[in-house]
Amino acid sequence: MHFSFLRPLALTALLLAGANAGAATPSCQAELGDARAAQLVNQCILVSPATRPPCNAANSCQLIEGEILRSCALLEGKAPAFCGAPAKSGTVEGYLVGGGGIDNMSLRIRRDDGKRVSAWCGNCGDWFRDTGENEIQALKPAYLGKRVRVVVQVRRNGGALAGPGEDDMEPFIQSVQFLK
Repeated sequence: MHFSFLRPLALTALLLAGANAGAATPSCQAELGDARAAQLVNQCILVSPATRPPCNAANSCQLIEGEILRSCALLEGKAPAFCGAPAKSGTVEGYLVGGGGIDNMSLRIRRDDGKRVSAWCGNCGDWFRDTGENEIQALKPAYLGKRVRVVVQVRRNGGALAGPGEDDMEPFIQSVQFLK
């Protein structure tokens, strides 16, 4: 399988690290509860190269997630499984933690088990904003942290995406439902 979706996600991850750092948001512990916030903090500590990482449950989940995405992008082929993988056909439920790209837009979702999956999103509408850097688009902050149920179908690219070959099998989002 061709993993070309990681290129735009690596760029997006770098941009997400500080996307909402100054916003008044609840702590990750308040947002997710003790156990799930601890899981996120532990993942952050495992991958973050920062000497004073934002891996603290008192920070917002978005800040912690941004550090995880940034750090996972730096690790490239040596990243732990929780950093992400292409989505498989079926239904994925979790939280929007990133997305964007240059020519092709993708969404990144953190499932309840802490693993992240990515899929191409050709029908997400006006969910992305220009970052002002080399035509890179990023998921608008209003969507970050939203709980979703996404239906994914892995299918032949067939020219739908710039980059992957015609016969490469890629995960495409068929529908997104926002959950409470």
